[in-house]
This record gives sequence, structure tokens and C-alpha cells, in this order.
Amino acid sequence: MQLLRRHKSVLLALGIYWPAIFWLTHIPVPDIARQSGMSDKTMHVLAYFALTFLTWFAVSPYEKIRWNKPKVWIVWVVIVLYAAADEYLQGRVGRSADVVDFASDLFGLAMGLGVLSIFSFWPALLAAAVVFIFAISTLSNVLELYQHYHVSAVFHFTAYAAFALIWIQHQQRARSFIAVQRLFPLIIPVSLLLVIKTAAVFFDRTIGWADAAAALAGICLTVLFFSRRPEKKTLSACGDS
Repeated sequence: MQLLRRHKSVLLALGIYWPAIFWLTHIPVPDIARQSGMSDKTMHVLAYFALTFLTWFAVSPYEKIRWNKPKVWIVWVVIVLYAAADEYLQGRVGRSADVVDFASDLFGLAMGLGVLSIFSFWPALLAAAVVFIFAISTLSNVLELYQHYHVSAVFHFTAYAAFALIWIQHQQRARSFIAVQRLFPLIIPVSLLLVIKTAAVFFDRTIGWADAAAALAGICLTVLFFSRRPEKKTLSACGDS
């Protein structure tokens, strides 16, 4: 069977991501993880949340989860077994095998399956983007560790540009563009920035105006280059939906 573009992209991403997280959990804990200020359990939740997304879309890239289909249970079993094996093997390489880490893995799996039960590809990506932008912006101080590299500004530019691009792709496929076509794609990404900037205060984090400006630049440039009126012809249900 010929693989379409989305399926190829997901398989490539999974082929990079899964070995990467296996490697990271079987080496001494990196300094950046120790200094990040993010809970180890939160990292486990996020890692398995992302793994669930990639694994599901590698199996079924064009539809949301239907619990009466066997493939969702296959994905569940594979990730649960991997999580158990991962924790066991960590105990063999000088890391600790922790049942709470395993429970965090399962929580990340449950979160992923829950989102994928509600949303199809593009809305699910939007939800995942919100989760990761929120977590990195409010639950960690990793953006403050390498200020001389302007990591925070680069993150805000790229993260919000990516979110805006996903939003535009979703809207174009949903045929929900309205008359103010050039303005509408800005509303949701800018609203997300305002919400997270406000929420950061409650987590003792600060999103400075320079970072906010970088985020706005990413959003505006993405809208400028990628926002377009949907073509009148029907988009392929498999290749583009």
C-alpha cells in the first residue's frame, strides 16, 4: 500500500522520537532535566502523551479513536508493555525503576487516548500544542537556563508560529474561514498567548514582553505566508484532511 504524505511524516517522527526517549531514559539524568524545574513525573506524562499521539497516528493517521476497533487496544497494550519494560530496564542501568513513574506514563497514555477519542488529526494537534506550550511556559524554567542563546525568544517564536500554522491548516480543512480572512487566523493564537502569559503569573513564571513580541512575530509571519482562501475543489479526505 502506498503511504500518503501525512503517514510518512508521522512514521518518520515516531522513528526518531521513540528511540530518543528510550535513550534518554537509559543514560544518567541530563543536567538540563535536573535544572529545568519541571517535575520528573510531569516529564513522564508529557513524554507518553506525545508517544501515544505519534503511535496512534502511525497506525491510523486519518481518523480519531473508536474504542470498538481492535487497533486502539493494540496501541494501548504496546505502550503499556513498553512503559513497564522501560522502567524495568532502567533498574538495570543505574537508574531507578519507579512505580510512580510507571503510573505517570499510564496517565500520559490515558490523556493522549482521551484527546484522540474526541478530536481528529488537526484539532488533536492543536490540543497537543496547547499542552506542550503551557507546560514549558509555566511548569519549567528551562527557557531561563541559556539566556545568552536567547532560547526563550526562539521558543516563543517557533512554538506560536507552529500553533498558528496548525490552526490555519485546521480552519482551511474545516471550511470555516470568514470574511475577515486575514484577521481571523490571528485570534486563537493571540488569545492563547494572552491566556498563557496570564497563567504564568500563578506559577511564578514571567513571560516578558520581548518573548511576547517574538511570539507575535511568529504568529503574524505564519499568517502572512500560510493563510489563504481554501480552494473550491474538494480536498482529499485521506491526503489533506
